[in-house]
Amino acid sequence: MEIKLFQTTDTSCGYLEDRISSSLVVDPEIPLNQELVSWFSCNGFRRSGDMVYKPTCQHCNACKSCRVRVNEFKASSSQKRIRNKCKIANSVVREAAFSIEEYALFEKYISLRHSDGEMFPPSKDQYQSFLCKNYGFNYFLLTKIDEKIISVSVFDLLDDGLSAVYTFFDPEFDFLSPGVFSVLKLIDLAKQANLPYVYLGYWIKDCKKMSYKTKYQPIEIFDRNDWQQYTGN
Repeated sequence: MEIKLFQTTDTSCGYLEDRISSSLVVDPEIPLNQELVSWFSCNGFRRSGDMVYKPTCQHCNACKSCRVRVNEFKASSSQKRIRNKCKIANSVVREAAFSIEEYALFEKYISLRHSDGEMFPPSKDQYQSFLCKNYGFNYFLLTKIDEKIISVSVFDLLDDGLSAVYTFFDPEFDFLSPGVFSVLKLIDLAKQANLPYVYLGYWIKDCKKMSYKTKYQPIEIFDRNDWQQYTGN
């Protein structure tokens, strides 16, 4: 099957100041399926809504796809403490779909945590197209306390792992570190399913909100068209 790739125009980078970004995008006319997204994810791409893309900036190589090696993962002391704090919560997985309760949580999260971002102000149409369209391989991981949803982690089921697409949570429960807990749960789910990897999107060393991903060890970085174990360099 021949797949066309398109180069986007240059725009200001949303992660690093004074940088220009552009991406290689898979033909949006091609229907997405698990096999297709799995192959591209294994080759450094990422899915966001209907778009499967890979940064290809002319003068920058800061964005690198990363994945946790599930069977060798060892939680750090702080991650163990977060697991312990979150024993009061329970998690459930279901197929991607729209619900008013989850949209209200998304709206609250964007408004309170990302009012300076591209997704503000949030809207139902934006939310549905970005996270709720069901491709047959995308799911919601819901974390609840006493039936109240405190976080939602959207992920893809790939041939060789789970891919974290987006996580949003109730800022009132920030003390539980729900974002970290969601990644730990995805690692648990992948291990239960005998899948070797959890993909965490793009790691950017010099961007605080994207550099945390190497805290999940061991982790591999896709660089120079190959996966390499991150060694801290």
